[in-house]
Amino acid sequence: MNARFDIFSREAMNDPYPLFSRLRERSPVCQVEPNGWWAVSRYQDVVFVLKHPELFSSANLRADRDTLIDPRLQKDPLFLDEGSIIASDPPAHGRLRKLINGAFAPKAMLRLEERIQAIAAEHVDAILGKGRFELLADLAAPLPVIVIAEMLGVDPARRADFKRWSDDAINGLFGVELADEEVARILQSRREFRAYFAEMIGDRRQSPREDLISELCRAPGENETLSADEVLSMTILLLIAGNETTTNLIGNGTLALLDHPEALRRLREEPALIPGFVEEALRYDSPVKLVTRRATEDVTLSGVTVPRGAIVVPLVAAANRDPEVFPDPDRFDITREGRGHVSFGYGIHFCVGAPLSRMEGRIAFGELLRRLPTFSREPEELEWNQTFGLRGLKSLPLRFD
Repeated sequence: MNARFDIFSREAMNDPYPLFSRLRERSPVCQVEPNGWWAVSRYQDVVFVLKHPELFSSANLRADRDTLIDPRLQKDPLFLDEGSIIASDPPAHGRLRKLINGAFAPKAMLRLEERIQAIAAEHVDAILGKGRFELLADLAAPLPVIVIAEMLGVDPARRADFKRWSDDAINGLFGVELADEEVARILQSRREFRAYFAEMIGDRRQSPREDLISELCRAPGENETLSADEVLSMTILLLIAGNETTTNLIGNGTLALLDHPEALRRLREEPALIPGFVEEALRYDSPVKLVTRRATEDVTLSGVTVPRGAIVVPLVAAANRDPEVFPDPDRFDITREGRGHVSFGYGIHFCVGAPLSRMEGRIAFGELLRRLPTFSREPEELEWNQTFGLRGLKSLPLRFD
């Protein structure tokens, strides 16, 4: 284990890319601080891990909650429960995936586009009435929260609770230090989450509506019905995946534009470049830094043997800056051919909500760049969330020029 490579140090949380570069160049497969996990940083190795679930299991991680979660929160780990699609291997994974694929199919996304446009426009209208605005609170956070809440069928009056529940679902993961009173608050929040959705799931089983929870509760055929716990687990995952990652995409992408004013100017002039920019934003500063797997047998990667039973950490954000795949990878280039990044994963666990996240990003940036006058950052230091696996800003205060 190399003490120089601490993937959860504050320095690495604030800017992981110098560390990821050193890992790719010197130790592409190695044990890292603070807990001896095996980090994999080169693109070809990351893809290999992600596309071979028989060698690198997602299900077996449930036995290692103590390394992932604040011990005081282990009584309610929430989204690592049995039945979670991200914590399952074939054939269980295929069964769960099949039941949710339809909600994010191209036809379903087309039906959502007009509503996403309206939500984004409403929030930009509010921003236009201000001299200053906070991008995350005023647009990047509420947009995906409202969209996924409406998809699930959540009462609009509970949107604030829905956002709080989403945040608390990932609080306490490795890298976050919590005070006792904060732990108590998070546990109460998670109890509220479970109670609300348990009641909602029970109601939808009796009286289905035109929403995603009703669809998950509906029995399409023998051996395909989701249990109430599986529906709840799927709901938790959709809440997090449909919220945190898109918020980070919009926040990180806006920051990248502000750091590269020529790219920002060009996007304003050529909005047709926005879809390609979204892909470059996903590659350049991925909303997801890493995922975890467990080796089911001894596996050799880049000449290094990872032992059976080891926790393996594919660093997707490091893979996205591998110069063997992305020339001049530290350069932000909105005209780059961005396909091929692994920000949404790879293989059977490729993010089912990727089309939704891409659409939300495209629409949000379209509204920001088309309707807002020029803006710049407030002169204060950036604060990054110190959260396991994800990369996003705590806030991004902006002002109109």
